[in-house]
Amino acid sequence: MNKRDLTNIIIPFVYFIAGSTALAGVATTFYYKEDLGLTVPQVGILGSISLIPWSIKPIYGIISDRVPVYGFRRRPYLFLSGILGAIGYYSLATWVQSFYGAFIAVFISAMGFALADVIVDGIVAERSKTQKIAGRLQSICRASLLSGALAVSYLSGVLVEKIGARNVFYIVGTLPLLTCIFSVFISEKLEELQKFSILETWRKFKNAVTPALIWSVFFLFVWRATPSSGGAFNYFLIDELKFSPEFFGRLALISYASGIVGVLIFRKYLISTPLRTLFFWIIIASVVLSMPSIGLIYGWYEYIGVSARWFAMADSLVSGPLTEIGFLPLLVLAARICPKGIEATMFAVFASIMNIGLAVSDLGGAWLSAIFDVRQATEVLSANYDNLDKVLWIAILSSFLPMIFLRKLPDTRVSEEVIVASGSRQLATSLEPEKREIV
Repeated sequence: MNKRDLTNIIIPFVYFIAGSTALAGVATTFYYKEDLGLTVPQVGILGSISLIPWSIKPIYGIISDRVPVYGFRRRPYLFLSGILGAIGYYSLATWVQSFYGAFIAVFISAMGFALADVIVDGIVAERSKTQKIAGRLQSICRASLLSGALAVSYLSGVLVEKIGARNVFYIVGTLPLLTCIFSVFISEKLEELQKFSILETWRKFKNAVTPALIWSVFFLFVWRATPSSGGAFNYFLIDELKFSPEFFGRLALISYASGIVGVLIFRKYLISTPLRTLFFWIIIASVVLSMPSIGLIYGWYEYIGVSARWFAMADSLVSGPLTEIGFLPLLVLAARICPKGIEATMFAVFASIMNIGLAVSDLGGAWLSAIFDVRQATEVLSANYDNLDKVLWIAILSSFLPMIFLRKLPDTRVSEEVIVASGSRQLATSLEPEKREIV
């Protein structure tokens, strides 16, 4: 087996390991609420803090692209990422006792996973020569990540009940160490140690900046920055609807399983659909399919004669595919406009913009919860979820905001893809593979 084939096999496994850290998902919710006693705004702040390392991914990309370690650009940094991820989770399992301790541990863990993401995304971006290839690669990687999450999703709730959140973090902390092992087998050419040049990197970056790219940046940011419900909705499900850790794990299982269906739908039917058309219908569907969340607050399940748990499971079943169908085009858009030589850097820039948007989204959710006085019960105050519906309505309707930038998005398909899509039989190889149709 040649080196390239070995790398192609390893990369999906790295994503699978990253997905398996979803084992900590339910544990984190109950750990924040019950072990540390954090407030809804504090949970929102931690969500934003965890995204800071993801928002400076261009720094990792620049270092990886321009500063090889013993001649290797990817392998050593992937090894380091596993060490950092393990330290973060082991910290949550041991010495963390407060918001500030969680702040440090979450930041370190996120730094490790963000670094790993930059490295593997850089490898994938190097091979994304057309929208179809980019879509296939991104769907394989995304399916691997979801498969890892699916494999542990139900256990994520059961283990919290059986061994407690801290012991779950012990288990999760071992997973990034597997990334360290896989990094040793990444195949890459040994390169000469080169002097880092900010000017050279900036020149390549500047040459890649076009009006279409700038509009894409605005779209990506707004898409991800619309406010969420923060941790308030999860706290409502625990306090008011009495959802247990085991049931949260069941919801995660349904969500990840249906998410894989969404990846398959994208790969089979939507991979060559113009991105602007795809994004338009995703926005419409996301608003419509957010209604069940509101229904849990208003008690719609009582009118149709089902329990809140059945209603929540149906919601997860429907929203899972849409989440993935909405996310994969973002990755395709980012991968397709990465210039040669700084693939990891440019992809990291786009990913960072999306992650900054997520941080703004979490802060927006925390701010809305504070404004409308949505809170969990404390020693001195009773729980108040009276205005949670207002928070969710604002979050849902804000999903229309990216529509403003849709017409400015480029068509990232290369000329040969457009010709094939229109039914032409002209020889595709006569066209320049990197020539883009900007509409």
